[in-house]
Amino acid sequence: MISDMYVYGYSKKTIKSYTECVSRLTEFFKQSPLTLKPIDIYNFFLHLRKQELSDSTVLVYYSALSLFYTLAKKKSTMKLIPTPKKKPKVATVLNKTEITNFLKHCTSIKEKTIFTLLYSSGIRIGELEQLKVSHIDFERKSIFIEEGKGSKQRYAILSDQAAYLLNQYIQSYHPTSYIFFSFTKGRNYRINIRWIQIKFKEISKIAGIIKKASVHCLRHSFATHLLEDGYSIFYIQKLLGHTALNSTLIYLHVNPKYLLQIPSPMEKIDSARMSIFETPSQYGFELRIP
Repeated sequence: MISDMYVYGYSKKTIKSYTECVSRLTEFFKQSPLTLKPIDIYNFFLHLRKQELSDSTVLVYYSALSLFYTLAKKKSTMKLIPTPKKKPKVATVLNKTEITNFLKHCTSIKEKTIFTLLYSSGIRIGELEQLKVSHIDFERKSIFIEEGKGSKQRYAILSDQAAYLLNQYIQSYHPTSYIFFSFTKGRNYRINIRWIQIKFKEISKIAGIIKKASVHCLRHSFATHLLEDGYSIFYIQKLLGHTALNSTLIYLHVNPKYLLQIPSPMEKIDSARMSIFETPSQYGFELRIP
């Protein structure tokens, strides 16, 4: 299965995730998954639901096991399991005042560089983790994302503020490979994502942010603020690295006021010249009492 996924172009993260799903199925029944019957798979998914796992996690299990049994030419083993539906989530977005307040409370150059970069570019935390010095082009003001979600490559924005902080950070810490390396393991090891998540929670609390926010909300905020500033959702789609526009359209739901800011075509009509509204009472009713 692993070799097949590499051939089909699955990302390393997906391969690891799918392999773990099959391993957990094997551990649950203490036997080869190839010997299991449809009712066994049904009971396994019932077990997953009883654990109150998120819809996203259950969907990963479904995708992993569907692929496994398809490759094993045993697709019917999954016949009792309907495709799990993922409930749409409304993304948490920090407003610009909250973003400013959050960044003000970053106490080290490392913290400020990481969180400024995440917000100003809209890249994912996993993409930031993999950034290397060679991926930054200060002259073109761009960040090369070598392996985004689905192993896709793209360029992201490097703002002037982020470039300034990155320069300071590089001069202070002298990274040679990964920009944000592990201080405990050494320069050849990537920073621990969990450290970034913990720092985000700590700074959010100090900054007085009461929204239920995670590091990923910086990406949501980046996209929403661009939308509010009038940029095309198609450009935002490319910057975020979304394959499907549907993934980007969530930001219209986050900020429905954006739709209400679109002028009606009536605003483009010269009503005075066309004598559409001549008098205030033209279409009014007059009540006459005899």
